[in-house]
Amino acid sequence: MELSIFQAAILAAYYWFAATRIVYSLIHILRGPLMTSLFCGIVLGDVPTAIMIGAMIQPMFLAFTAAGGTIVWDECAAGMCGCTITILGGLDMSQALTIAVPISLLCAQLHTLRRIFNIYPVQKADQYAKTCNTKGITFMCLWWPVIMEFFVFAIPMFLALYFGAEAVGRIINNLPQWTTNALAITGKILPALGFAMTINVIGRPQFLPFFLGGFFLAQYSGIGGIPLALSGLFVAFLYYLILQATSQEDPAMDNGSREAIEADEQGRHLLTKRDVNNLVFRWQIMAEVPNSFARLQSLSFCAAFIPILKKLYGHDPEELSAALARHLTFFNTEGVWGSVVHGIVMAMEEQRALGAPVPTEAINGIKAGLMGPFAGIGDTINWSTMKPLLIMLVLPLAESGSFLAPIIYAVLLAGITIAENYFFVHIGYRMGTEAAVTILEGGMINKFISCASVLGMFMMGGLSASMVNVYTTVQIPTSGTPMSVQTDILDAVAPGLMTLATVLLVYKYLRSGHSMMKATFWLLGIGLVLGAIGILGDGGFLLQPLAAPAA
Repeated sequence: MELSIFQAAILAAYYWFAATRIVYSLIHILRGPLMTSLFCGIVLGDVPTAIMIGAMIQPMFLAFTAAGGTIVWDECAAGMCGCTITILGGLDMSQALTIAVPISLLCAQLHTLRRIFNIYPVQKADQYAKTCNTKGITFMCLWWPVIMEFFVFAIPMFLALYFGAEAVGRIINNLPQWTTNALAITGKILPALGFAMTINVIGRPQFLPFFLGGFFLAQYSGIGGIPLALSGLFVAFLYYLILQATSQEDPAMDNGSREAIEADEQGRHLLTKRDVNNLVFRWQIMAEVPNSFARLQSLSFCAAFIPILKKLYGHDPEELSAALARHLTFFNTEGVWGSVVHGIVMAMEEQRALGAPVPTEAINGIKAGLMGPFAGIGDTINWSTMKPLLIMLVLPLAESGSFLAPIIYAVLLAGITIAENYFFVHIGYRMGTEAAVTILEGGMINKFISCASVLGMFMMGGLSASMVNVYTTVQIPTSGTPMSVQTDILDAVAPGLMTLATVLLVYKYLRSGHSMMKATFWLLGIGLVLGAIGILGDGGFLLQPLAAPAA
């Protein structure tokens, strides 16, 4: 199969659009291998195969959050190139991840260029703030990065796909058996890093028994994905009941919080519900578009607030200019939970416009003091816990090649996070700083995180049993039938021991403080070397099974 210019251009355009990061709640959806593989399948005319390839690549990036804007892997490039090369070359799907990882690491450098180039619009916005040029600030926030990123992302991806995809496929098809075995077994090992990263992020060490429970349940019973999820929910519910029985429940909203809302509803307002909703909409669109090394989300914060600031200070150009300038200072948070800060700042700016003695230092202090705590909560709950759980829920469906898997995942994740965004901006605006105290000190958040961690650990165990496959066909000669190290020795003790050991060793390596980049290179090196030799997989240039391996 050949890739046409039109197909390469359409795929490159998708990669560019996903890289622009327009609409905060869609970032992880569009850039994830599941949704990327669906688009590749539509363009290449083989949706089921593409979805199955995406399901093989996705576990590697389960816990990928890009906290602070740092991009180590480009998961969109991994999904797009892995799918395209595998389908065009007619390769074994187990080789897709081995192809995808080096490409992902290489394309991640494009995001470094993106954040360097985005320094210019921040500096230009500073100049526009002095003259109250709000249209110029909006252009620099939204359109300048989008246009610039066409050259950074679309053109390199088009060239790579059109001139390189088929060539890579032909090269791999002509490799000797021991090389393809090395590529295949490495592709089966690499998902262990994704699972290890996720259990390192969402689960404390005392939750490891839940991981082991899910792993051995899947190994011994062969349970499917949906029954596994239901079992995990049951276990998490039991854990919640235990927490309820051993701790005193904190009220979701104390009397002080209710009084704050009641007082707010009775107070004077310049802003309407429509104004607040407009800020929610603008922040969703712009939050990550102009992210730069200079001040990260400062430009998007300011641009989202432009209609609010114009309504409050539009009659006073000097005050409007000062307001624009103070919201171009450094800002960075998680875009959903962190939007509580937007609501609080909106309320403070409104009171200042009404004549209340609200110093600008207090507004800047609220932003600086709250953006970090809410970033930690949001990254933990939404992107390190909820996102992996939703992916795990649909992965069994994706493994069967169903196009519904990425659609269900997208609808759930986008729906939940957009609803959260709306709620947090409104609650921040209505309650002011009381909202931050209620959320940060509420005991329910910790219980929710703990129960979600239990569910996540259980699901991680069950899915790693099927999606990580470390095995050997090495046999020990005997006077009769050769003894298989895998089936006659290891599986006789417990099935999946090599897989379990791989995941736990990577987990231990990460907990020791080593980076995921080093872990990636170690897994690549070990998989390729041991696969080429024949210690792992179906035989290499040095070791071959004495008898054909069992199917």
